[in-house]
Amino acid sequence: MLAVFVAGCATLGPPPASSKEARAVWLSRFDYCGVSPTHDPDSIQAYITQVVRQAARANFNILFFQVRGSGDAYYQPGLEPWGSLLTGTLGADPGWDPLQFAIEAAQAHGLELHAWVNVYPAWKGTKPPGLAIPPAPLAAHPEWVVADSTGRPVALSDGYTTFSPGIPQVQEHILAVLEDIAARYDVDGIHLDYVRYPDWALAKGLSRDSLSLARFHSAAGNPYSLDWDDWQREQVTLLIARLYNGVTAIDSSIKLSAAVIGSYHQSGWNAYNQVYQDPRRWSELGKIDFITPMIYWPRNHRTQPFMVRSREWRERYTIGRPVFPGIGSYRYNQEDGDLTWSEALGQIDDLRRENFPGLAFFDARSLEHHWAQLATGRFRSPANIPAMAWKDPQAPDPPSALLLTALGRSEALTWVAPKAEDVARFNVYFSENKPIDRSRGQNLVHVTAGPRLEWVIEPHKLPSQGYLAVSALDAAWNESALSRPIQWP
Repeated sequence: MLAVFVAGCATLGPPPASSKEARAVWLSRFDYCGVSPTHDPDSIQAYITQVVRQAARANFNILFFQVRGSGDAYYQPGLEPWGSLLTGTLGADPGWDPLQFAIEAAQAHGLELHAWVNVYPAWKGTKPPGLAIPPAPLAAHPEWVVADSTGRPVALSDGYTTFSPGIPQVQEHILAVLEDIAARYDVDGIHLDYVRYPDWALAKGLSRDSLSLARFHSAAGNPYSLDWDDWQREQVTLLIARLYNGVTAIDSSIKLSAAVIGSYHQSGWNAYNQVYQDPRRWSELGKIDFITPMIYWPRNHRTQPFMVRSREWRERYTIGRPVFPGIGSYRYNQEDGDLTWSEALGQIDDLRRENFPGLAFFDARSLEHHWAQLATGRFRSPANIPAMAWKDPQAPDPPSALLLTALGRSEALTWVAPKAEDVARFNVYFSENKPIDRSRGQNLVHVTAGPRLEWVIEPHKLPSQGYLAVSALDAAWNESALSRPIQWP
């Protein structure tokens, strides 16, 4: 067999998928709201439903659904006004709740729904926010905006206007917003974006606002006498820790994650020096459940090669927490050298060869012409999110009493759930031989959408002979032992 060369390495084709692999995709407010210039709810809802169905058919397991862009809400408002993309007017009620709608769609199709929030951005645009109830946080607190090296607040622009992480009231507000989401919605996770100082904060001297400077120079605000850069990094870390504690106190099963700059500490654009983002510290403290570095470069990039950065994140920049590298799939829909879809497929393959526990795609719109290919190719079999035992160390007991019953031309596989167990879903495995190897992705044939006790097996879904078994999973994806297998058919 001829070897196929990928990213300079000889291989023998796509590696097999594991049954434990996080597969996430981002769905932005711009994309789901942008499908209807007239802000028609039916059109927006249809698009959300379509993305969820396509992601489920392609065996994804996490949807990052954006619910906060810049001090606004794409859910029934609590502390901030309705986002303007829903109606064209900030604060106008669209008559429906995008987050609740997306949660119900995701639950029906077996996807985890993680509420995606832009953390520090407070506004986007050259004109200030208009009147709204509740008021936009920038309108209520203009003194919270980051300031440049002279102490002057940064002016409004076409980009994001950002609140200063060094102001305690900013932390309190963001904490209250996220705790409100956790308390009112049945989300599986909260996913943080822009949880950092603004772009090129180091070069621009951000943020030397008077409130941050006063704290930095005080014993109470800087008890460990940190230098300026370390103090600013610590402000972001402090918010992360408070968010983790606050959200998980409301619901211990909620997963807190963050999208971070793809380069941690290399020269040029990076997380640690340029925007004071230190995910290694967050994982060291145990205040994050997984990290998705946005490594939106091809594998042969001259200074930021995809796999080199991915390895660094896993081996050097996290402690005891998984890394799901972010693939910039939006870049790979061209026909220009390395920027083709084959690059995205190659990144999937290379991550699997090195046993990475998952990956994420930015974004859903970039997959519109690739869902079917993923469903029949790289993501042909379903997969579990790798277990997060630090959230819940106890796996459920296995199901029992498996039974096959004729159902027209189909067969219904049923089972009995373990007693007194908090089960979130079930795995169904098939193998032509015993014992069933759960590590092989192709042996995992179905993951239930919720704690359902039945799987209808359509004709020709399984080979002619073999064995079926079922396991139980909790919300942290801890998996039970297998049930006693039964013969198929």
